Amino acid sequence: MRQVSIEDFSSEDYRHNPFPIWRQMRDEQPLFYDSVDKRWILTRYEDVMSVLRDHTTYSTRTYVERFQPIFGRTLAELDGARHIRERTIVAPAFVGKSLIGYEQFITRSIERISEKISMHNDIDLVKTVTNILPSTVITALLGIPENDDDLVFEIGNTILAAIGNSPEMVNRGASAHRRFADYLAPIIASRRASPTSDLISRIVHAESDGQSLTDEEIFSFISFLLVAGGPTTDTGIANYWWNLLSDPSQLEACRDNPERITRSFSESLRRDGPIINEDRMTNVEVELHGVTIPKDSVVVICLGSANTDESVFAEPETFNPDRNDLYMGVERKGGIHENGVSGHMAFGLGSHFCMGYQLARKEAEMVTAQYLLNVPKIKLTEDVHPEARFFDRFVGRLPVAIGKR
Repeated sequence: MRQVSIEDFSSEDYRHNPFPIWRQMRDEQPLFYDSVDKRWILTRYEDVMSVLRDHTTYSTRTYVERFQPIFGRTLAELDGARHIRERTIVAPAFVGKSLIGYEQFITRSIERISEKISMHNDIDLVKTVTNILPSTVITALLGIPENDDDLVFEIGNTILAAIGNSPEMVNRGASAHRRFADYLAPIIASRRASPTSDLISRIVHAESDGQSLTDEEIFSFISFLLVAGGPTTDTGIANYWWNLLSDPSQLEACRDNPERITRSFSESLRRDGPIINEDRMTNVEVELHGVTIPKDSVVVICLGSANTDESVFAEPETFNPDRNDLYMGVERKGGIHENGVSGHMAFGLGSHFCMGYQLARKEAEMVTAQYLLNVPKIKLTEDVHPEARFFDRFVGRLPVAIGKR
């Protein structure tokens, strides 16, 4: 068998089924050098976990070039004390008791989407539900009027399309961010003077060691929230629903026992998580698998491969919510990998663990319980599958037919 080459990542075989490439890399080239983009790729679970946990050696400086030209400095590119300070300011708004207050907004968002498509018997669930829900929820949480949903959705998509794109697209993204900042400015001023219960008020008034975020930092954070939280939640739900719809027995099992939603969503995040790769930059020279990697080198960690590592998960390419080697509880920032049970890394690990992981899970579980399980006689009308690009894996369409009760 020939060795994996960088061309494999743009092949049709990889796009439709990346698992064999990852498997071969784990076995033969656990540290793979991409000579085109000058970066190192790690594919084994243990290696990926080690990098994610070690924020001293591996920095997120790689995101500076990607994000700053569009919406300025963000949490994604920060490390050390500054990252901890700013994360401490905003993180409490996304976890724990805060989520209880958010359920009403998620429910309302699901109801609004359901009302729009209730009269249709043939729909694309990606276009009509999963694409729309995260943006609608974020808009509601921020306290932005429902009438401005479309504006927020359009701005978010424009900014997202600009990331890593041509200078022209970057300029469009930066303009969209500035337009959004101008829109948010009077809302932020109003919340600063008279706080309410929405997310903007929480962010405006949150402090760490007596320090709060500036308006510019808030603008950047909210734009980043649109592009980081929206698309990944959208894709995570779409991939999950593909797993349920492509095997009707899985959907029926959730209908028979709604508590199974949590397990099956965890399993979907493990096998079909939305993010395939993340990258880091070495702060010092490091040695991996007998190879010396210079300081300031890009190291790519393949979450998709790590989550399907056969040394960790039995029959890892099989969707099995009943498996006993996957940790099925709420994800942990530090991960879990002990006594034959391991956590998936779809939300990352360590200091840059996804801040909105509980919100994303809550959206996925609620829309599944309140919408998908209640749609009568729903079935896929085409044979669709997730597609892999370098950084993500997604189901682009979920065309379904809906019967009558």
